[in-house]
Amino acid sequence: MADQFAEIVFPNPLKQVFTYRVPGALENLVVPGMRCLVPFGRRRTVGLVTGLVGKAPAGVKVMKSIYSLLDTEPSLTSDLLQLGQWIADYYYCSLGESLFAMLPVEHRKNPITYIELLPDASKAQVELMLQSMPLLRGVNFKSLQAGKVALTPRTKMLADILEKESLIRFSLEGRRSKAKNKTKLGKAQAPPSLHDQQRAALSAIEGALGAGSFKTFLLQGVTGSGKTEVYLRAIERVIEKGQQAIVLIPEIALTPQTVERFTSRFGDQVAVLHSRLSPGERTLQWRRMALGEAKVAVGARSALFAPAKNLGLIVVDEEHESSYKQDKSPRYHARDAAVMRAQIGKAVALLGSATPSLESVHNARTGKYSFLAMPDRVNQRPLPKIKLINLREEWQVRGQDRPVLSMALEAAIRETLEKKEQVLLFLNRRGFNTLTLCMKCGEQVHCPNCSVPVTFHRGLTVKGKPALLCHYCDWKGPVPEKCPQCLDGDIQQVGLGTEKVEEEMKAKFPGARIGRMDLDTTRKQGSHEDIITRFRNHEIDLLVGTQMIAKGHDFPGVTLVGIVGADTGLALPDFRSSEKVFQLLVQVAGRAGRAEKEGIIYLQTFNPDHAAIQAAQRHDTGGFWKNELELRQALNYPPFCRLAILMYQSPDEKKAREAAEKVGQLLDKAAPAYQVQVLGPAPAAMFKLQSNYRFQILLKAAKASSIRQLIQNLDSRMTVPSGVLRVVDIDPQSML
Repeated sequence: MADQFAEIVFPNPLKQVFTYRVPGALENLVVPGMRCLVPFGRRRTVGLVTGLVGKAPAGVKVMKSIYSLLDTEPSLTSDLLQLGQWIADYYYCSLGESLFAMLPVEHRKNPITYIELLPDASKAQVELMLQSMPLLRGVNFKSLQAGKVALTPRTKMLADILEKESLIRFSLEGRRSKAKNKTKLGKAQAPPSLHDQQRAALSAIEGALGAGSFKTFLLQGVTGSGKTEVYLRAIERVIEKGQQAIVLIPEIALTPQTVERFTSRFGDQVAVLHSRLSPGERTLQWRRMALGEAKVAVGARSALFAPAKNLGLIVVDEEHESSYKQDKSPRYHARDAAVMRAQIGKAVALLGSATPSLESVHNARTGKYSFLAMPDRVNQRPLPKIKLINLREEWQVRGQDRPVLSMALEAAIRETLEKKEQVLLFLNRRGFNTLTLCMKCGEQVHCPNCSVPVTFHRGLTVKGKPALLCHYCDWKGPVPEKCPQCLDGDIQQVGLGTEKVEEEMKAKFPGARIGRMDLDTTRKQGSHEDIITRFRNHEIDLLVGTQMIAKGHDFPGVTLVGIVGADTGLALPDFRSSEKVFQLLVQVAGRAGRAEKEGIIYLQTFNPDHAAIQAAQRHDTGGFWKNELELRQALNYPPFCRLAILMYQSPDEKKAREAAEKVGQLLDKAAPAYQVQVLGPAPAAMFKLQSNYRFQILLKAAKASSIRQLIQNLDSRMTVPSGVLRVVDIDPQSML
């Protein structure tokens, strides 16, 4: 029989595919998508088979062999292997990085190595061997007689020696999970009747599902229009056809409510996949999808890689959210990768949002996506009225008295609470005070590791003293007694965070039950669900929160939403800043008036005439799209071009700068041939982050392929200097 060789990749940035000999015992057992244990350098490690070939690479005389297979069935299906290759090509990362990102954490780890006593080994021989090898002295003869004994990572290095002793043998096992399916099932409820717009949208989706071919829909439905019910009905059709579905949601905070709705319809056919599950729980849910026990996978970004073998539908809810973009390699965008997975598997992709991204809007207008609209709420409930509060005028009237709430918002909260209705207060900044500065010279206290101001958190201390916290690297330090710049002055905390808003609400409304939902209050497992459940059960009257409260939640008792500061984000040096602020304001406003009683929004702002705020007040999504797309086209920014950022960073500022400058010079010469515009290098907007100095180069072109080809040309002429890290971000969602 002819020799067989396997092409194998590893979870590292190396773009090389390695070739290993398939030993005779494994012939016809090795399949692409399987994990295996192979020698790599001086260690044994997990690799993933991507293909099989009939001959070794030219010039290679001695070929290392696969030790063992870790799967009886492929861990990754053929469509996931294709998707992984697309992610590696498009986002300019290694195939190993993209494929291993699709696996549960437990599947990426080396299996446990055990030693077993051979039947003819005598006690004296074994004990002599154990005594002669210090690393094995913790293993006794009785434990070997009882069965397998797991070795520590260090003892695995003795494998080659011990296998020659003919007294013991080695065996490998995957890490056993004791996890059980803990998915809470929602109470079964009769599906609500559909309104005309829902029926029209569902009819179009069902037509595509029936055709069994790839198609992408953009469903733009105002908040409260019933998008989720359309998702549920479409998934019912998929299950009836014997297929599976994947539902992506942007925030883990949305998981409990979303899972409840889906399990109330589909019971234990729902698998939940997100990062807050334990590794064992996540592996269990992953296997349920692979075995076909679960028909619907629900989760955040990485749920896209659920091992559905007969995929019919992928839903991307709140498709505009930037959280769908991975912030480390592979830097894929789950929305775009979902469309590609649907195309590979001839499935339907359904992108839903009240405020779609301009990229998706453009794709719908140019015919790449089919557009579906649901402009009305269920039961013709009106959208909430939005009242603008000009804080500049408010502060002029009130002089030095500058409280959190305007007089109008405070009065509205009091009236709402008296009627036993609920209030949401939104501020997209956590902590107590967001700035600590010298009132004499104006110097701000910054993180020593990051070029950002630190935040004061009430109750946080360092060595018993009030402390400051960096939200980017978690640095903690005491509040300085003197100004670090002028060594004098009055150090004070200013600026609003959710902690301070919560405290002031407790002081102003002592009879109300006040809660807060932000990153600080939701760190513990189950804390998201607890806060949401208490609020929905009306155990909390007024909930203060960051963007966690803005998306997707259905709180029937909320009739008033106060947006404490609408301007956060408008001044950021990012071409998407207006779009992000508009989307966030519309989403927050959509939390009010979702039941029988009408809702109202009080929007406090220093920029009442800003186009994004004006459009949000009018619920004018179409008008915002028109103006913003015209501006983007005039400036040649997405969706009318493709962007990439090359970031060079190092703890040594000089090294990072010199590397970026050299690259900039090379790119300036090569870029015209690829029709790519080069901007920079320049210090990143956030110049220092986690002790690294950062310089970036912005690349613009009509096609992403042109940018990738230019970077490939660069890599053929220059390697990244030692001590410098290069980050390639294709289609960046933030310019910071």
